[in-house]
This record gives sequence, structure tokens and C-alpha cells, in this order.
Amino acid sequence: MKNSLSRNDKRLLLFMFLFVVIVGIGYWGIFPQIKAFRTLEKDIAREEALQAVNEQKVANEVFVESQCKEYEEMMSKDKDKFYDMMNEADIDLLLTSKAIKNKLESFNLNIDIDSEPSDRKAYRYSELYEQQQVWERERAIAESMESESEEDEILEDFSGSKKKKNSDEEEEEEIDETVDIFGNSELVGANTDIYAAKVTMTIGGDRANLEAFLKEIMESDKEILITSFAWSKYRVQKTKQGVIVTDKNKNSLKAEDYELVELDALTITMEIYMCDKD
Repeated sequence: MKNSLSRNDKRLLLFMFLFVVIVGIGYWGIFPQIKAFRTLEKDIAREEALQAVNEQKVANEVFVESQCKEYEEMMSKDKDKFYDMMNEADIDLLLTSKAIKNKLESFNLNIDIDSEPSDRKAYRYSELYEQQQVWERERAIAESMESESEEDEILEDFSGSKKKKNSDEEEEEEIDETVDIFGNSELVGANTDIYAAKVTMTIGGDRANLEAFLKEIMESDKEILITSFAWSKYRVQKTKQGVIVTDKNKNSLKAEDYELVELDALTITMEIYMCDKD
């Protein structure tokens, strides 16, 4: 039995062969080139945006350098107002030496150094305090928006509405044309390198010496904030030469050689501000 194809069958086979060839050339030959061309276009656009930013940076280099120099000088000047980082022994030595210099007796000294930077704000009615309040409100709004965005993403993940990208599908990239060429710095906000040592100190002696000690603390060229102070009285035995009677020298003295006197005591609570200058 002899089989033969009709002319229509031959045309159909030829058409199918040409269709398969065209589809193969398009899928394995032309389509990868189109993808590569689109990727190249995006790379070129991204590089052009980066080039524009770099050109802006170069054009503003002199201005940025002058700003950096001015900022460094300002920071250096401001940091001189603070003590260097100290431990409890250093603070003890600092305050005790001041008390001894003013002929005072130290009864109690409690020092607490925070491990985190100080969160104390500026004076309530100052311009800096208002700027800090604005900064905190803006930060709270930004954190709230970020939290809402994260919640939306979690809901999308659980609802299944978030589409998974195919491995052959390109991820669209957005080019941020509003790049901050001076960096993203917060001019007014929380302290990042100022630490506070909270000190409670009780000293005693003559009223004039105590007032001189208090004045020295208040007029210090370094940042010390007196949060409270209180006056009280205490009694000691003194010789006629003004020497305080102790257990060591009491046995060598007669009763008529010393007398009971009333002295003033001062309890001060203060914060000593230290700067991490490194």
C-alpha cells in the first residue's frame, strides 16, 4: 500500500517547521538579547544618575571641605567644655581634692556613672530645646510610618497577595535621583557622646568655706549641673587652734583644751558631664 502527502499537507508541514524555527530563534536568540539590552539600559541610567551625583559632589567639594573644617572647629571648642571620660576613682579624687582645698571635711560621696549617653535636654526655654522637641516629633512620626510599613508587609505575606518573582523575571530597580550629597546627618537630637556621672556629696565645715566650694562648682569651666543642695548642722569637738579632735589625738588632750562647736554641712546632688572625645 502506497501513502502520499497531498499538497496541503506538505504546506502545513512546511508552515509548522518554519513556525518552530522562528519561535526557537526568537526564544533562544532574540529574547536573551532583548533582556540583556534592557539590563544594559538600566545600568546606563543608574550610572548616569551616579555620575550626576558625583559631579555635584565634585562641584561642591570646596564648600563641603570648608563646612567640615568649620564643624570640626566647633566640635573641638564644644568638647573642651566637658570633662574627659572618668571612672569613679577619678571623680572621687576631683571632688575630694576640691573639698580639702577649701578646708572641708567629706562625709559621704556616692557616684553613679551611666553606661549610656545622657538623655538630658537643653534648658526648657532655650532655642535648642525647641529644636530638640521638633526633632523628637519628626523621629516619632518616621518610626510610626516605618512600623506601619512593616505591618503591611507582614499582612501581605500572610494573605498571599505578595507575588513571588520568577527567576527569569528581572527585579525592577528604582533610581533615587534625590541623593543627599552632604550626607544624612541629624543636626539636633539625642546626645551621642556626652555621658553623665550622678554624684551625691555631703561635706562639712565653716559656712564661708562651704559657700566657696559651692561657688567653685557653679563657676566651673567644665559642665557640671547642680540638681539640688541642702544645708544642715552637725557638731564636732575642736581645739582652740581649730583642729578637729579625733580618737587618735583625743588621748593627748585635756578636757579644757577642746570645746564642742556647731558647723554647717552641705549635701549636694550634681551631674558631671563627660565627653567621649575619641
